[in-house]
Amino acid sequence: MMASASQSRSISLRRGTRWGLFGVVLGLFFLAGCSTFSSEEKPLPDSTFARVLTDLHLADARRSMEGLPTPPGLRDSILSHHGVRPSDLEATLRYYSRRPRIFGAFYQSIIDTLQARQRINRRPSRTDTTDADTARSDTEDQERSP
Repeated sequence: MMASASQSRSISLRRGTRWGLFGVVLGLFFLAGCSTFSSEEKPLPDSTFARVLTDLHLADARRSMEGLPTPPGLRDSILSHHGVRPSDLEATLRYYSRRPRIFGAFYQSIIDTLQARQRINRRPSRTDTTDADTARSDTEDQERSP
Protein backbone atom coordinates (compact mmCIF):
# COMPACT_ATOMS: atom_id res chain seq x y z
CA MET A 1 0.00 0.00 0.00
CA MET A 2 1.43 3.36 -1.01
CA ALA A 3 1.54 6.32 1.43
CA SER A 4 -0.30 9.44 0.39
CA ALA A 5 1.54 12.70 -0.23
CA SER A 6 0.26 14.16 3.05
CA GLN A 7 1.46 11.11 4.99
CA SER A 8 4.87 11.35 3.35
CA ARG A 9 5.06 15.06 4.14
CA SER A 10 4.00 14.39 7.73
CA ILE A 11 6.70 11.74 8.13
CA SER A 12 9.32 14.04 6.66
CA LEU A 13 8.18 16.92 8.91
CA ARG A 14 8.50 14.69 11.96
CA ARG A 15 12.01 13.70 10.90
CA GLY A 16 12.89 17.33 10.26
CA THR A 17 11.37 18.39 13.57
CA ARG A 18 13.34 15.73 15.40
CA TRP A 19 16.58 17.07 13.88
CA GLY A 20 15.42 20.62 14.56
CA LEU A 21 14.83 19.80 18.21
CA PHE A 22 18.27 18.26 18.44
CA GLY A 23 19.70 21.43 16.89
CA VAL A 24 17.93 23.61 19.46
CA VAL A 25 19.32 21.60 22.36
CA LEU A 26 22.79 21.49 20.80
CA GLY A 27 22.69 25.26 20.26
CA LEU A 28 21.67 25.80 23.87
CA PHE A 29 24.63 23.67 24.98
CA PHE A 30 26.99 25.83 22.93
CA LEU A 31 25.51 28.99 24.42
CA ALA A 32 25.93 27.52 27.87
CA GLY A 33 29.60 26.89 27.15
CA CYS A 34 30.18 30.63 26.73
CA SER A 35 28.80 31.60 30.13
CA THR A 36 30.78 32.39 33.30
CA PHE A 37 28.84 30.02 35.57
CA SER A 38 30.52 26.99 37.07
CA SER A 39 29.55 23.61 35.64
CA GLU A 40 28.82 22.48 39.20
CA GLU A 41 25.90 24.88 39.47
CA LYS A 42 22.43 23.75 38.55
CA PRO A 43 20.21 26.70 39.44
CA LEU A 44 17.01 25.42 37.83
CA PRO A 45 14.99 22.66 39.46
CA ASP A 46 14.50 19.69 37.14
CA SER A 47 10.75 20.33 36.94
CA THR A 48 11.25 23.92 35.75
CA PHE A 49 14.00 22.92 33.33
CA ALA A 50 11.75 20.18 31.92
CA ARG A 51 8.85 22.61 31.38
CA VAL A 52 11.14 25.15 29.69
CA LEU A 53 12.67 22.55 27.34
CA THR A 54 9.25 21.11 26.53
CA ASP A 55 7.86 24.54 25.68
CA LEU A 56 10.94 25.41 23.61
CA HIS A 57 10.52 22.21 21.60
CA LEU A 58 6.79 22.70 21.12
CA ALA A 59 7.25 26.29 19.96
CA ASP A 60 10.01 25.28 17.56
CA ALA A 61 7.93 22.40 16.19
CA ARG A 62 4.88 24.63 15.64
CA ARG A 63 6.94 27.20 13.78
CA SER A 64 8.70 24.63 11.59
CA MET A 65 5.42 22.84 10.75
CA GLU A 66 4.07 26.20 9.59
CA GLY A 67 7.24 26.68 7.53
CA LEU A 68 8.19 29.76 9.52
CA PRO A 69 11.57 30.57 11.05
CA THR A 70 11.81 30.75 14.81
CA PRO A 71 11.78 34.43 15.82
CA PRO A 72 14.79 35.56 17.87
CA GLY A 73 12.70 36.63 20.87
CA LEU A 74 10.77 33.36 21.20
CA ARG A 75 13.32 31.76 23.55
CA ASP A 76 13.35 34.82 25.80
CA SER A 77 9.56 34.94 25.80
CA ILE A 78 9.35 31.30 26.93
CA LEU A 79 11.97 31.88 29.61
CA SER A 80 10.10 34.94 30.85
CA HIS A 81 6.84 32.95 30.95
CA HIS A 82 8.51 30.49 33.33
CA GLY A 83 10.32 33.19 35.34
CA VAL A 84 13.72 31.88 34.23
CA ARG A 85 16.74 34.08 33.52
CA PRO A 86 18.78 33.16 30.43
CA SER A 87 21.87 32.86 32.62
CA ASP A 88 20.11 30.25 34.79
CA LEU A 89 19.14 28.21 31.73
CA GLU A 90 22.70 28.40 30.42
CA ALA A 91 24.15 27.35 33.79
CA THR A 92 21.77 24.39 33.92
CA LEU A 93 22.69 23.40 30.38
CA ARG A 94 26.37 23.60 31.28
CA TYR A 95 25.75 21.43 34.33
CA TYR A 96 24.13 18.77 32.17
CA SER A 97 26.70 19.11 29.37
CA ARG A 98 29.29 17.84 31.84
CA ARG A 99 26.98 14.94 32.77
CA PRO A 100 25.73 13.46 29.49
CA ARG A 101 24.40 10.25 31.04
CA ILE A 102 22.29 12.12 33.55
CA PHE A 103 21.11 14.48 30.82
CA GLY A 104 20.28 11.53 28.55
CA ALA A 105 17.95 10.08 31.16
CA PHE A 106 16.49 13.51 31.90
CA TYR A 107 15.99 14.31 28.23
CA GLN A 108 14.22 10.99 27.69
CA SER A 109 11.54 12.27 30.08
CA ILE A 110 11.16 15.35 27.82
CA ILE A 111 10.74 13.10 24.78
CA ASP A 112 8.20 10.97 26.66
CA THR A 113 6.23 14.10 27.60
CA LEU A 114 6.21 15.35 24.01
CA GLN A 115 5.12 11.94 22.70
CA ALA A 116 2.33 11.72 25.29
CA ARG A 117 1.05 15.15 24.25
CA GLN A 118 1.20 14.09 20.61
CA ARG A 119 -0.88 10.97 21.36
CA ILE A 120 -3.45 13.03 23.25
CA ASN A 121 -3.76 15.48 20.35
CA ARG A 122 -4.32 12.64 17.87
CA ARG A 123 -7.23 11.08 19.74
CA PRO A 124 -10.72 12.01 18.61
CA SER A 125 -12.52 14.02 21.25
CA ARG A 126 -15.56 12.61 23.05
CA THR A 127 -17.78 15.09 21.22
CA ASP A 128 -16.48 13.84 17.84
CA THR A 129 -17.25 10.27 18.82
CA THR A 130 -20.64 11.21 20.27
CA ASP A 131 -21.59 13.16 17.13
CA ALA A 132 -20.58 10.24 14.90
CA ASP A 133 -22.53 7.81 17.09
CA THR A 134 -25.59 10.10 17.01
CA ALA A 135 -25.42 10.42 13.22
CA ARG A 136 -25.11 6.63 12.86
CA SER A 137 -28.05 6.15 15.22
CA ASP A 138 -30.21 8.63 13.28
CA THR A 139 -29.38 6.88 9.99
CA GLU A 140 -30.26 3.47 11.45
CA ASP A 141 -33.57 4.87 12.79
CA GLN A 142 -34.45 6.29 9.35
CA GLU A 143 -33.70 2.96 7.67
CA ARG A 144 -36.01 1.13 10.08
CA SER A 145 -38.88 3.61 9.57
CA PRO A 146 -41.51 2.57 6.97
